[in-house]
Amino acid sequence: MTTFEPPRSQDKVAILKRVPVFASCTEEQLHLIADRTRLVEYKKGEDIYREGDAADSFYIVSSGRLRVFSQANGQEKLLAVLHNGDSFGEISLLTGETHSATVQALNDTLVLQLEKKDFDDVINRIPSLVLHLSRVLSKRLRTKERGGDFSEATIVAVHGAARGVGRTSFAVALASTLKRETGRDVVVVDFGGLETNQGLFKGSPEELFETAVSEHPLGFSVLAGKALLSDANGEAQIAPLLSILANRFYYVVIDLPVEMDALILKALVQSDRIYLVTDSQRENVIRTNALIHQLQSSIGSLEQRLKVILNMVERPEVRVSLSELIQQLGRPVAFTLPYVSSGPSRMTAEELARLLESRTSPYALTVRSIARELGEALVGLALGSGAALGLAHIGVLKVIEREQIPIDIVAGSSIGAYIGGLWVAGYSAEDLERMALRFKNPWDIRKLFMLDLGIPVLSVIVGLMAGAVVGWLAGFWTGLLFGFMVCVAFGVVLGPLSGGPIQGARLMAKLEEEFAGKTFEDTRLPLKIVAANPMAREEVIFDSGRLADAVRASVSIPGIFKPVIRMGKVCLDGGVVNPIPVSVLKRAGANRVIAVNVFPNTAELAAHRQEIQRRRAERDAALAARSLPIRLLFRIQQELMRSISPLIFDVIMRSMQSMEHQIAEVACREADLTLRPTVPGSHWLEFFNPEKFIRRGEEVALQYLPELKRMTGVHGVDKPRT
Repeated sequence: MTTFEPPRSQDKVAILKRVPVFASCTEEQLHLIADRTRLVEYKKGEDIYREGDAADSFYIVSSGRLRVFSQANGQEKLLAVLHNGDSFGEISLLTGETHSATVQALNDTLVLQLEKKDFDDVINRIPSLVLHLSRVLSKRLRTKERGGDFSEATIVAVHGAARGVGRTSFAVALASTLKRETGRDVVVVDFGGLETNQGLFKGSPEELFETAVSEHPLGFSVLAGKALLSDANGEAQIAPLLSILANRFYYVVIDLPVEMDALILKALVQSDRIYLVTDSQRENVIRTNALIHQLQSSIGSLEQRLKVILNMVERPEVRVSLSELIQQLGRPVAFTLPYVSSGPSRMTAEELARLLESRTSPYALTVRSIARELGEALVGLALGSGAALGLAHIGVLKVIEREQIPIDIVAGSSIGAYIGGLWVAGYSAEDLERMALRFKNPWDIRKLFMLDLGIPVLSVIVGLMAGAVVGWLAGFWTGLLFGFMVCVAFGVVLGPLSGGPIQGARLMAKLEEEFAGKTFEDTRLPLKIVAANPMAREEVIFDSGRLADAVRASVSIPGIFKPVIRMGKVCLDGGVVNPIPVSVLKRAGANRVIAVNVFPNTAELAAHRQEIQRRRAERDAALAARSLPIRLLFRIQQELMRSISPLIFDVIMRSMQSMEHQIAEVACREADLTLRPTVPGSHWLEFFNPEKFIRRGEEVALQYLPELKRMTGVHGVDKPRT
């Protein structure tokens, strides 16, 4: 165990903002907590604490992974795997009991530690924490008394500032998908949107629960709660009612009406997650912005609790662009519900069920991602860089599609950004394979480079001046030819000095053709594309705007392609800073990450070199038996090849891949599963031989298929707070 401090308090605050326990804390309160924490490093296999130890601290995972397990009858039982942002240890501190499980580092892990005396001081200074922690504790104790596994209900409020934005249909779709994806009991508290039979109710919350719960055709329960809106004592009953529901159901979804009153505000305060649904009409965006400010003044910080859902309820022109909408609301759009022609609210229960069960419906896929995020089962796919080696991603995607492995969010660098972007934009893995096979002719890929040389303006000026002088002395045509040669010579020399000799215009034209103007908002799954800004030594994350622009930035190989300017930043190949963007997916909320690493390791490359040496020895032995002229011609050929090899492009690319390999190995430690479809000895520009890469991707994905199915299963292990 190593203790050290991060350079800034803001680093700790950024970690604390990801923790649900502190969701209601203000910026000032978060700094108060941060000042009392320390950053501790645990090496792989090291215990944070063991079962039966006395509780002395509260912990938050900053990076890395931890496993939680207990011992019973000599058998070890895995209870959970903790990731970035997960907290643990608070229950034992509150109850005074010893720890009921052991927490051990799965890999090198950084943990924020808040000692008991500081923990006690914090909850005394921040009363809102007491309410949250007491709810967690009461649920845990009730579950323990029933002899079941530790579990904690989640209360989800679905609200909107305007009618007609699809709030109720989203609540129904979410409840149905939660039930199917998690296998947990779900109840929708209906305040009138479902138009169930409801009369004026008089009585206790227990009586309301017993008399007003019915079953919905889509498999979840519905509680008719409209009566509380007319009850003078409704505000006082909402908290006890939700407590009863949280004790009987794993997910409580509240469909709240537009009108804001004390009861609605009370329900929002009691909720763990608030989904604020809006469309893109300017008037509704203004109302949503006002509602967010009202909630902030009444509830406090909404950093983790509130998520904006943009429902594309109409196909015609968008009233407000996404960038303008985000600017007006002052927060990002968490999810965009794609347009459905008939509208979920106008479908029958059977039609809606078929829509939600579809594996191709963008609406169903988005709702499933939201449900899996709530169920802490969000699966991310990180596609790494590697130039032609990255064609193996297509083979992995073929298996993912064929076996229906659920993927909720994708991130990519370089070739991974290109293939991942096309996949989420609507191309199937079979489509991607056909596109790759078009480059069977090596010239097809080389012309994207060789016929796209950028000629700096200075080289043109020098060429014109030289041509004019020679033309005056030796004639027009001689001067024209000489000026052209000087222009090209200076262009070859000055091109790399201006960022790269290849302009990238032909590549950009190809990207625009393939992506057909699609934006990140048009993708069927959320997508993150990584580029590098060498000026600030930072990664640049693209998640809005045109896909072609983002991919062009991410594939700009340093020293080869001229860098592009995006968002006011110089953008180069994403592999420079994050060749396999596992961390990007973790920050985006992915609970489990599949990484695809196509870089051969040192042992594989050493074995390949030995094989080359063996073949060379066999060739030399065979050549020794040939005639002298043939041996002489072969030696001349070898000397010619040595004089021009390796080319500068090859030196740059192989040097960069050596660096990326080291960074990728570190990044993959954070992944839950790493697939390594490597083909040692392959050239980075070998796009003309895609079959071997695609086949290798399929082979490795099939080899790990049982593990893929296990880790992406919807019935995951609950995460106890020990």
